[in-house]
Amino acid sequence: MRAAPKVLVFGSVNIDVVFHACAKLPSPGETVSCASCSRLNGGKGANQAVACATVCGELDDEDGVDVDFVGCLSAKDDAFVLGALVERGVEVSKCQLESSVETGTACVLVDTQAENCIVVSPGANNCLSAEKFIKAMDSMSDAPEYACALFQLETPFDESVAVAERVRRDENNPCVTFLNFSPAKPELAGAVLACEHIDCLVVNETEAEVLADYIEDIEEEDENEDDEEDESSYYARRIAKFSDKFVLLTRGAAGSSLHLPPMPVT
Repeated sequence: MRAAPKVLVFGSVNIDVVFHACAKLPSPGETVSCASCSRLNGGKGANQAVACATVCGELDDEDGVDVDFVGCLSAKDDAFVLGALVERGVEVSKCQLESSVETGTACVLVDTQAENCIVVSPGANNCLSAEKFIKAMDSMSDAPEYACALFQLETPFDESVAVAERVRRDENNPCVTFLNFSPAKPELAGAVLACEHIDCLVVNETEAEVLADYIEDIEEEDENEDDEEDESSYYARRIAKFSDKFVLLTRGAAGSSLHLPPMPVT
C-alpha cells in the first residue's frame, strides 16, 4: 500500500530568547533593563512546519496531511523543542540530534515601542545533513511520499538542494519544491536562480529586490515594463522569467501574488 502524501519541511529550528519591554535598545557598551524575559521555540523551518500542520489540521479530509519536519538541534534540547512541535501536530522522528553543538539561538530585544534588534547564532542548523536524511529515506520499506517540500536559507543551501533532488526523483509521485529566499543572501542569488530542483521561490519585497539586482547585473533591463506595474511586481516577474520558476511574492498585510514563468512555445 502506498503511503499517503506528506509535506516535508527541511530547515532550521531555533530557541528564541526574548527580552520584553526593554527601556531602550542598547548602544555599544550600554546595559539596559527589561520588563521580562522568555524562552520560546522558533526558526524559519520549524515555524513553517507549525503553519503547515495548522492548515492541514483544518482540512475536512479525515486522513488529513502529515507534516514531516527535519531539523538539527542539540540533544539536550530534545524535549523542549521537539515536544512543542509534536504538540502542534508535527512529525519530528527524522530530526537530527547533536551532542557537541548548541541549538540555533536567537536573542531578541524588544523595546517599549515594539522596535527590536536580533542576534542569531546558527548553531546546530549548520550541521543539518542531507546525507543522513537521504540514507534514512532509502533504508525505509515504506518511505513517505512528499507532495511538496519546503526549504529556507537558515540552513546550508547545498544540503537543501540535495534533499530537493532526492524527493523529486520519483516521476510517478511529483513533489513540488519551495524555497523561501530568507534570510536574503546576495552571494547565493545566482545559485538559487539557476537551481533546477526548486520549483517555486517565495520572496518578500526586499528579497525580491536582492534577486532582481543580481539579474540586472548580468542582463539588460526589461524593456517590456508595464507603466502601471509596481516595483516589487516588476522584480517578481523578472525573477520568474529569468529563473523559469514560479515566484510567490509576499507583501505582509497587503497579501501576496503569484508570478508564473514563461509558457513554453509549442
